[in-house]
Amino acid sequence: PLKETVGALCKMKREGFARHVGISNFNVRLVEEAVKLATEPLVNNQIECHPYYDQSATIAASKQRGLTVTAYSPVARGRAAGDAVLGRIGKAHGKTATQVCLRFMVQQDIIVIPKTSHSERLKENLAIFDFKLTPAEMKEIAALASPHGNIVS
Repeated sequence: PLKETVGALCKMKREGFARHVGISNFNVRLVEEAVKLATEPLVNNQIECHPYYDQSATIAASKQRGLTVTAYSPVARGRAAGDAVLGRIGKAHGKTATQVCLRFMVQQDIIVIPKTSHSERLKENLAIFDFKLTPAEMKEIAALASPHGNIVS
C-alpha cells in the first residue's frame, strides 16, 4: 500500500494537482521507505510533536532526507500552559509557558501549527521570535520528553 500511496501522490504532483508532496505521521522506517519510493521530492513530514513526546529519531530521519518537519499539537492540547518547567523558563524571558514551548520547537527548525480560536492567543503564539532559549534551557525542556508521551491516538 505504501508504494501505491507514494506513487499516487507523486503522480498528482507531476500532473499539476499539487505543488509539493508531503507525508504525515511517518516514523523513521516509513520515512526511509517513502523517500526511496518517491519519484518526486518529498518536502515535509507532519507529526505530533511537543516537549512531552520524544520524536527525536523521526525528526532526525526526516531532516537527513531533506524533509522539513511540521508539528501538530505543539502545545500538547494545552498541557504546556500549566507546565512548571516551561513556566519558570518563560518567567525568566518575560514569556508564557506556551511561548516557551513553541520557541523550543521553532529553535529546532520545526514548523509549528498551534490551534487557537482566540485572537489574544494568536498574538501570543506569534510573539516567540524576540527571544532565544539557552542551550541549558533547551536541554531542560528536552528532558520532559518520553517515548510514550503522545497525546493523539
